[in-house]
Amino acid sequence: MKPKQPQNTFLIIGVGVIFVAGFMFGSLNNSKVATSLLDETVSKILKNSSSSTNRESLERAAIEGMLRSLGDKWSQYLPDAGNASFENSVEGQYSGMGVWLRSDESGLVGIAGVVPSSPAEFANLQIGDIIKSVDGIATQDKKLSEVSKLLSGKPNTNAILSIIRGEEFLNFSVKRTEIRSNPVQLRKLSDEIIVISLTEFSRGSAGLMRAALAGSGLQRNGVILDLRGNPGGLMIEATDVAGAFLNGGLVVEFHKPGKLPELFNAVGDGDSKTPLVVLVDSGTASAAEIVAAALQDRNRAVIVGERTFGKAAVQDLTELSDGSALELTTGYYLTPNGKRLEGQGIEPDIVVSSNQSKQVAENRALQVLQGLISGIGSRG
Repeated sequence: MKPKQPQNTFLIIGVGVIFVAGFMFGSLNNSKVATSLLDETVSKILKNSSSSTNRESLERAAIEGMLRSLGDKWSQYLPDAGNASFENSVEGQYSGMGVWLRSDESGLVGIAGVVPSSPAEFANLQIGDIIKSVDGIATQDKKLSEVSKLLSGKPNTNAILSIIRGEEFLNFSVKRTEIRSNPVQLRKLSDEIIVISLTEFSRGSAGLMRAALAGSGLQRNGVILDLRGNPGGLMIEATDVAGAFLNGGLVVEFHKPGKLPELFNAVGDGDSKTPLVVLVDSGTASAAEIVAAALQDRNRAVIVGERTFGKAAVQDLTELSDGSALELTTGYYLTPNGKRLEGQGIEPDIVVSSNQSKQVAENRALQVLQGLISGIGSRG
């Protein structure tokens, strides 16, 4: 049976402030120091249970059980969270092969994005590939942080990947290396039309995009902004990218329980006139969806492609005292028109299935853009 492409969870690893939780209670009948109900239960199990276990296993099970009780698919426990992995991903620099991961509730782990000019791209790994195993270790039901660790490994070593692609079972040998991604790629087409691709919103990506646009020349008849396979990143970068095509105004609202909404506005120095088409697909997620939705809601761009991933919840990572971490959903985003993208995604104005080649969608975007350009000419 053809495996289902993973569509639910993206890998996001980081650290925040220390968080310690416990529900303390005491006895009204004695003056002993109060202990938590969880501590009492752990002690009872360790002392009396016939099953072999230890305190660490019980505590981990309790944490994961509490997270499941939230009914939130994004919240998770990361037993081995590292500062460097988060900081490097924010900077667009990391060790590995250059893939973004995602998983679904069935436990399948797949490729959500491929970094341009990375070992993964050179090996011909593709978005939608399902990773069955890494170096002989099965990935089914493993956390994304665990799969990421398997893929990263030591630089200059090879990872052997077993991949499911459609009905095929493929094996790849991919060299791990230190990667410094370039999230911005710009191409000039005929008739002064520019295609600019953003693969992620790491730190500085908006500045790189603005610089690339400025360096392309002042005469631009139209722009195609390609956000396909972009898993998101820093919201401040996404706001600045949207702002490059808006003359001020709202980009997105962040809502957190018990607090007033936080508004992210464009600076007001953007190009709000040049015809614009945005390419999206099912791998367009999070901050990338925010950009596309803002440009769609503000009637600034025509969206071409397929429905986006549908992730607009915000997670904060909180380091625990033993170096592990909790990733908890703390709020959600609303588009300028008040749409909540979480679980819904963006419906494109013109649908082009990703089952066709990427060039088909780009050609359709070009046709739309040429129509917009002709419309301006006929009005002028």
